[in-house]
Amino acid sequence: MRVAIVSYYAPPEPAVASHRVLRLSRTLLAHGHEVHWVTLAAAQLLARDDTLAAATPAAVVRHELGGPTLASRPAARNLPEKLLRTLTHKLPGWLALPDKHVEWAWRLRRELPALARREGFDAVLLTCGPHGQILAIPALRRACPRLRILVDYRDLLSGNAWTRTGGERVRQRLLQRERAALRLADQLFVNTSEALREFEQTFVPPPCPVQLMRNAADYALADELADELAARGGRPTPRDGIHLGFFGTIFPRRRLRPVLDALALLDAAALRQVTVHVYCDARDSKRLLEEDLPQVPAAVRERVMRHDPVPFATALQAMREMTALLLVNGSEPEDAIFVPGKLYDYLMARRPVLFVGNPGDAWQIVADTSGPGHCFTYAETAELAGSIAALAPRPGDLAPARQYDAATSFAPLLTCLEAGRDPGAAR
Repeated sequence: MRVAIVSYYAPPEPAVASHRVLRLSRTLLAHGHEVHWVTLAAAQLLARDDTLAAATPAAVVRHELGGPTLASRPAARNLPEKLLRTLTHKLPGWLALPDKHVEWAWRLRRELPALARREGFDAVLLTCGPHGQILAIPALRRACPRLRILVDYRDLLSGNAWTRTGGERVRQRLLQRERAALRLADQLFVNTSEALREFEQTFVPPPCPVQLMRNAADYALADELADELAARGGRPTPRDGIHLGFFGTIFPRRRLRPVLDALALLDAAALRQVTVHVYCDARDSKRLLEEDLPQVPAAVRERVMRHDPVPFATALQAMREMTALLLVNGSEPEDAIFVPGKLYDYLMARRPVLFVGNPGDAWQIVADTSGPGHCFTYAETAELAGSIAALAPRPGDLAPARQYDAATSFAPLLTCLEAGRDPGAAR
């Protein structure tokens, strides 16, 4: 089938959402489908990861719909843009819109239906946000009545405790808008079992069939990148001591403080063996880390090294060099609904993962792959410290977790496409 993946984020854009688009695309191509991307113009991206660009299959056909939205820019470049940014920040509350990426939703509503007809798409998969993409569904359905329209939620829209804004009236209008759009879709995928339960409680009855489809660890891609590294003469470098790696964004509700507190419980000799490597941005993540570091002893602060973000292939190599990898979810029970995308990168690195949070999907994935003794609540700081102290300098690589690989995780999409084969649906 000719499948169009519609996503604001796609390689070479470095956001972790791009990783899902790449893995979905590789899986679809491996199963004989033709893959098109409808995304931003690569030349206009605010950031670029050349290793993701190099990993993108040549068979992918790219359709570009302009540059980044104003909401994506770190600051306005001039007075008119400042006024427009203010407007786009207020519009979701005024008009019950799903998000601030107003221009992207507008482009899709205007251009996606004609593009689908011209290219003869058999299926369109709206994935990886922003949620405003679903506003294009009514026009797409009118233009292409036989088209398979599939929606892939990275996070929930309604029913998401972290994104609730505005008053009850605005939330109800947004709920109605979401229901109306999804009613015209053939299938909705959500990526955690907690999200599936929350969605089914929010929408009674569901506006369209809804199914769990997790993210995936693309072990074949990891092996390809490792082989390329070896061909260039580079391999993961063994290190003395215990090296813990954190990769990604630090959020106000997902800070490294529980890990720092656990390190403070180690005796001096054990602590000297541990180094925590934090690969994060130099803006909000760095600020949050620097707020937490003064709250712990100087001996702990000396064991923390912050690094700027690196390209995906380089990050995967750095992950492979770690003794163990760190994943911290929020302390609130509501946060159990989320599985950070970097967990699947961690699985690809095949290193043990130490998880702090509440029981939920992320906890279960870590328990399944690293072992149940690698998961800790916020109240189990001493247990986390004991687990760190017990780490061997270089534990063996974990076996690939086939229950979380691409072929297994994306099976719901493959089955849905096979069941809905209707050649030329958009022609």
